[in-house]
Amino acid sequence: MKTESVKSYKQAEAYLYDVPKFTTKSTPEMTRAFYEFLGCPGETRNIIHVAGTNGKGSVCTYLSRVLTAHGHKTGVFTSPHLVSMCERFRIDGSLMEEEEFVSLFNRVMEKVKQVKDLLASGEAPGELKGLTESYHPTFFEYLFFMAMLWFEDKGVDDIVLETGLGGRLDATNVITAPVLCLITRIGLDHTEYLGETLDKVAEEKAGIIKNNIPLIFTDSDPVSTEVIKKVANRQGAKAYAVGKTNVSKLKIHENFIDFCVDYGYYSDVCPAEVNVKLPTIATYQTENAAMAILAAHLLLKEDMNREVLLCTLSETVWSGRMEEVRPNLYVDGAHNEDGIEAFIRCLKDIGEKNGILIFGVSRDKNYKEMLLRLVREVEWSRIITVSFRNPRSGSATELKTLLEENGIQNPEAASDVREALKMCYPDGNGKRVYVVGSLYLVGEVKELMMEEIL
Repeated sequence: MKTESVKSYKQAEAYLYDVPKFTTKSTPEMTRAFYEFLGCPGETRNIIHVAGTNGKGSVCTYLSRVLTAHGHKTGVFTSPHLVSMCERFRIDGSLMEEEEFVSLFNRVMEKVKQVKDLLASGEAPGELKGLTESYHPTFFEYLFFMAMLWFEDKGVDDIVLETGLGGRLDATNVITAPVLCLITRIGLDHTEYLGETLDKVAEEKAGIIKNNIPLIFTDSDPVSTEVIKKVANRQGAKAYAVGKTNVSKLKIHENFIDFCVDYGYYSDVCPAEVNVKLPTIATYQTENAAMAILAAHLLLKEDMNREVLLCTLSETVWSGRMEEVRPNLYVDGAHNEDGIEAFIRCLKDIGEKNGILIFGVSRDKNYKEMLLRLVREVEWSRIITVSFRNPRSGSATELKTLLEENGIQNPEAASDVREALKMCYPDGNGKRVYVVGSLYLVGEVKELMMEEIL
């Protein structure tokens, strides 16, 4: 594909979506070489690097909002997006403007052109060693480079950086000196890239751990915990474990939860007990908030203001995770088995037994196990399967057939997301409707909410 400047956000978006068709995964050396050619933007800022299977976006959001509330100009780079690519880039909670997106896109494109020209002329500088004339950033690399340029331009104090896939080979791991690393709950996802066992996946995630840089991780299971501790010990990184045992006194209300976090051994960093309120019914967010609170104490130290911390968390919502987008309509991007487990645990915590399930999933996921767990472990008044626009979408009809073959009575299939929602509204009989599965599905629901179809 020709490397040309673009004039609109839609053009830039279309180009980026087309990138996987003409480029391949870059090695870390190639990513670092191009990053150095850009001038290593953002590298001198305080970078907090976050990896994990589930919970990364929530931890990034909680932590970045707390840092902002304490007067730190804070950039955050997350993925994926739900509606617009601009959602991946935020400073102090505000999204990147489309005009800025286009400008940054063109700056990276200009550098890609320069690389090609320099290599073709035989006059390439040393930092381009390892690149070839055919080099082009991958989809995720391109966005990462844009983010770091933006954060540098805007003079942020802190950058909260979420990995895209894995950790060890992730584009974001070209950062050499973060001030803090975090690894959220680990589960089996993207096994074709990260390995088919928890220890293999944990090894990839632990690849972000740096020499003598403190680490906070979710102590979710003995296998991944052992791997993470072993890598942290080898790197001389002080490791702080946060898990279910740190959370107690959970109370579930109509539209929020409150609970106590007890850090025990880490009381030298964070007070022994913190009473927290979150504006969500997603009980799985307790661990994510606990990680963010400990991270904030490690970063802010004596500047930590407890009242500001708790007030900020009580107002922070991470989009697409048990999010109430309309009264009694919830979306949850539980797109892998670990996410489904957390979602089910949440429904049991809140005592849900009569809701309506709308389920859609990417066909490359272990969707059979995910869907059957959902319908066997939770009582539903209706089950509706759905396809979404993305080419990766599983078939609503095939999902419905799967349910029927496994003895589930009266499942329904919707031709698209709009139809699925209209099957439940306006007469939902007061039942909660849960749209669950792919984040692409969640994104479509949010787009339809913008069109105010309900």
